[in-house]
Amino acid sequence: MVFISLVGLIVVILVGIWLVVRHRRKVDFDMTPRDRNGTPIDDSDEEDEDNDPAEAPIYDDDLTYDDWLPWENLLQEIGIVDIRDGMIEYETGDNSRLFIMLAEMGQSNPYLKTDEELANNNQIMEVFYNSVMAPLKETSQSQRVEMNDFLNSLKKHSQYLRGANEQMKQYAEHVIDDTLQYQQATDRFENKCYLQFLAVVTPDEVFGETPKMLEEQVHEKAMEKLTRQITRANGLLKRADHPLSPLDTFGLIEVIYKTFNRDSSVKIRLEDIVKDQRFTWYTTAHQNDKTFKKIKQRIQIEADAINAARDALMEQSDINGDEGSEETTTDSDNSNPSMEDLSKLD
Repeated sequence: MVFISLVGLIVVILVGIWLVVRHRRKVDFDMTPRDRNGTPIDDSDEEDEDNDPAEAPIYDDDLTYDDWLPWENLLQEIGIVDIRDGMIEYETGDNSRLFIMLAEMGQSNPYLKTDEELANNNQIMEVFYNSVMAPLKETSQSQRVEMNDFLNSLKKHSQYLRGANEQMKQYAEHVIDDTLQYQQATDRFENKCYLQFLAVVTPDEVFGETPKMLEEQVHEKAMEKLTRQITRANGLLKRADHPLSPLDTFGLIEVIYKTFNRDSSVKIRLEDIVKDQRFTWYTTAHQNDKTFKKIKQRIQIEADAINAARDALMEQSDINGDEGSEETTTDSDNSNPSMEDLSKLD
C-alpha cells in the first residue's frame, strides 16, 4: 500500500507540474488558414508580407518615423492590440482572442419614482446581477455636460427659417450665443456608467482560406457573442429604466481619451480635435505642415461648397415660390371675368 501511495503521489506531482507549465506557456492565436473541417490550408503561394508597401517605413521631408514613440506603444503596454468595429482587443497569450465591448447604461432619477417603482427596479437589477454568467465589469466616469453641438446646429438652422426677417434672425443668434457662453463658462458634470462585456474566440470556432478571411471570421464571431450578451442584458435593464447603448469605435476612443486626459478633456473635446484636424496634439499624428495645410484647405473648401449650395437652393426655392404665387394670381384673374366682359357677352 505504501508503494502504491508513493506512486500515486508521484503521478499527481508530475500532472500538476505539467499543468502549471502548460498554463504559463505563452501561445499566440493560431492564424493558420483552415477550411470548415479545421484542416490547415497551404498558403505558401501567397505574397510575402515583408514585401507589403504598407509595412515599409515612412519617409517624408528627409525624416523617418522609426524612432518615434507613438501612442500605440502605450496601448500595447496595457495589453490593447486593436480598437475597431466597436470592440477593444486585448492580448491573451493562450492561443485565443479576447474582445471587450462597452455599453453605456442609461440613468434615471430615483427621486421621481414611487416606492413601488423603486422596489420593482431593485428586483430587476437583482435578477440581472444574479443571471450574469460571463465576466462583467461596471465602471463610472464623471463627464462634463456638453450641448455645444446642439446649440451650434440650432444657430446654423435659425438663419434659414422661412418667414423670419433679419431682426428675428439676429435675436435668435444673440440668444444662442449667450447660451453658448454660459455653457462654456459653467462646468456641469454627470456620471456616465459603462458595462464592459467580454468575449473570447478560440481557433476551433473560426475557419478561413486566407489570413484575411480568418481575421474577418474572428471579428464576426466576437461581434456575435458580444451583441448577444448586450441584447440579453438590455432586455432586463431597460425594464428598470437603465437601457444599454453600445459604443461605436469613436465612442471607445473618446472614453480612452477622457480617461488619460482628465483635465484637458474638460475644455478640449475630442470632437473639436477631429473637426479642426489638430492631430498634432497626439503623438500618433505624424503629419508635416504641407499635409496639414492641405487637409485644412480641403475642409474649408467643403464647408464653403455646402454653404454655397444651401444658399443657392434657398434662392431657387424663393424664386419658385414667387412664380407659383404669380401664376395663382393670374389664374384667379382669368377665372373671375369683369363687368366689361359680361357686357360684351350681352
